[in-house]
Amino acid sequence: MTRLYFGIAEDLGEPIHGSGPGAAPVFFRHEIPTADEPLCRAFFAELAHLADRPIAS
Repeated sequence: MTRLYFGIAEDLGEPIHGSGPGAAPVFFRHEIPTADEPLCRAFFAELAHLADRPIAS
């Protein structure tokens, strides 16, 4: 299982997603099958693109 963390970015220049929780408080955690992680990563990469936000390398 892969754990996803959701929180609020204090700086809109921060990546929209990364490999771990950021410095801001986490308000939601969710586990997904590890096999689904690439699909979630692609979704958040597209979301970052549409919102003009960076993604973590």
